[in-house]
Amino acid sequence: MRVDGTETAMSYEEAVAFLDTLTNYERVPKPQEMRAVRLDRMRRLCRLLGDPQRSFRSVLVTGTNGKGSICAMVYSMLRESRLRAGLYTSPHLEQVRERIRVWSDGPSETDRVHGDDWISQEEFAAVVDRLRPALETLCRETPEQPPTYFEAMTAAAFLHFRQRQVEVAVLEVGLGGRLDATNVVDEAVAVIGPIDVDHAEVLGDEPGLIAKEKAGIIKPGCSVITATQREQVMPALLSACEAQGAPLFICGQDLTASVQRHALDGLAVSITGFRGIYPSLRIPLIGRHQAQNAAIAVGALELLADTGIPHRLVERGLARVDWPGRIEVVSEAPRIIMDGAHNPHAAAALFETLAEFCQGRAVHLLIGMSSDKSAESLGRLLGGLCVSATCTQSRHSRALDPVELARRLTPFCPDVHVMSDPVDAYTYLLNAVSPDDVIVVTGSLFLVGELRAALRQAHVRSRRPAEPQFVG
Repeated sequence: MRVDGTETAMSYEEAVAFLDTLTNYERVPKPQEMRAVRLDRMRRLCRLLGDPQRSFRSVLVTGTNGKGSICAMVYSMLRESRLRAGLYTSPHLEQVRERIRVWSDGPSETDRVHGDDWISQEEFAAVVDRLRPALETLCRETPEQPPTYFEAMTAAAFLHFRQRQVEVAVLEVGLGGRLDATNVVDEAVAVIGPIDVDHAEVLGDEPGLIAKEKAGIIKPGCSVITATQREQVMPALLSACEAQGAPLFICGQDLTASVQRHALDGLAVSITGFRGIYPSLRIPLIGRHQAQNAAIAVGALELLADTGIPHRLVERGLARVDWPGRIEVVSEAPRIIMDGAHNPHAAAALFETLAEFCQGRAVHLLIGMSSDKSAESLGRLLGGLCVSATCTQSRHSRALDPVELARRLTPFCPDVHVMSDPVDAYTYLLNAVSPDDVIVVTGSLFLVGELRAALRQAHVRSRRPAEPQFVG
């Protein structure tokens, strides 16, 4: 059934299956093809759909790390307003509906419920059904360059936002910026999180060149906020802002954040924004780097408003932000931390947090990585903190073989094991370690998502499985 009550030709399962027939670079990266993608195809797709991206104002967020957290914070604060807010992020942890969210009921005194704002299965089927003829038209027009999974998902989000009459949408760039499908919007605020080297096979390995790609989201008429950046990055951002006549605000200069308290239940921070001071804000996310993300999110919200924003909106929104799988403590005794750190910048943030909170405890890594990521970089950063590393793999097609991962990690970790099934590996560690120890699930959001789903669905067995292989 469609949202308007008419019959739909697709079920939710059929919609998911249809999208899975499209080229999906998240599953199978093809750098040469990815570098050849142009925005013209996404613009044509939007025109066929009646340009739904023009029906709402937007905040567009790019960066190497932190962009998802910033999006979640801006959206969480918008949920405390009377505006109808939308959120589009990628990839998803557990199921595809996470990527498209809408909140339209205004602020609530009750606790938020996991998934209460995700697009419903019926709505998802309806937007994909609406989208399919346009995708088929593009396939006929340019059979050599058919639309991709990410382009289709982005267009589906735009359609859903228009259907639900979203007033402000927060959009996370998928990869890069200049050529990303999300960059068809004329955003009110462009946000650039910390820029580092990642996806080098597509974006290059020079921070300055990567910054130029990220700065491609900057357009005339928008305001720009950037995180504190390394020296090689700033010239590209300054040049893009000057070329587009866009004002640039820098976190650490034009807005600031200071950490007052950091504990396993989150942060207490004080933020100086563009239009006021917000003292003693509570953020239920772990990691000192989240203070800068919060300042950027508050600044983005201030730039959206013609006048100041109520302190309670910032206070309540940040206190209720939810962004799982990012230095997330899911259990104590033993302490279990899940973090999808997949590149050196993210691993460094995880290292700092573990060094702060896990001193004197034995740390055991449960690690799985994608084949296009550097296991050696994570090994150098995290190996010195851990007493063991158990290598596993998610079901994702990009997952690195755990035996190969173990080989790469052996020079950095004192005790490396292999257990291919992540649920078995998790259960084994849960039974093998001391209650005072720490288990860190890391290396891939795909791995974290699978284990979170297994925990929620009670698939984790309580009895100890077979012993793992030992490597070396």
